[in-house]
Amino acid sequence: MLSETERRFREDLLEWGEENLREYPWREPDRTLYEVFVAEFFLTQTPAENVAAVYPGFLERFPTLDEIAETSEDELVEAIEPLGFQNMRAEALKQIASTHDHLPTEPESLIELPRVGRYVANATLCFARGDRLPVLDRNVGRVYNRVLRDAWPETEADKLTFTKRLVPDDAQAYNLSLLDFGALVCQTEPLCEQCFANEGTV
Repeated sequence: MLSETERRFREDLLEWGEENLREYPWREPDRTLYEVFVAEFFLTQTPAENVAAVYPGFLERFPTLDEIAETSEDELVEAIEPLGFQNMRAEALKQIASTHDHLPTEPESLIELPRVGRYVANATLCFARGDRLPVLDRNVGRVYNRVLRDAWPETEADKLTFTKRLVPDDAQAYNLSLLDFGALVCQTEPLCEQCFANEGTV
């Protein structure tokens, strides 16, 4: 059960998202689980604009895990180099492709893959399949902490439980709105004059 403040936050956030979501190639409709996974894997510690510049070419060159399994690690490094962390990323992708014909469809199984954490697993399954899973990173935590204030828990386990409770059935729209609100408005230096929560609605 949501509090009135939480319910209004969720409604206002979804309304904000209807007008303000950013467009990226991995957000196009009908992206496969693999295609979304590649994007989320690359987006870790890398600006979205940098990933957008590499993403289409990478998928053209490696459209499935099979192609990654069959290529050399040096070729993967070359393809990923503009993003940084290329050796680590290439090694992890090679390991995944060498042991899996298809990506797991359960978050706990995805998390067990090399260099895949809770955020990448949940984001992949939410944005590719619509699974009702929370996406929680530092930016999302900043939004919740500022807008919901005292309700935001202190421990990581409680934060995950808290965020899962707020995710509605339309998890994709909610999580995309949450990510973009944190990136565009509730930044490290927040644009409070643009925040719906600063208008007395939350």
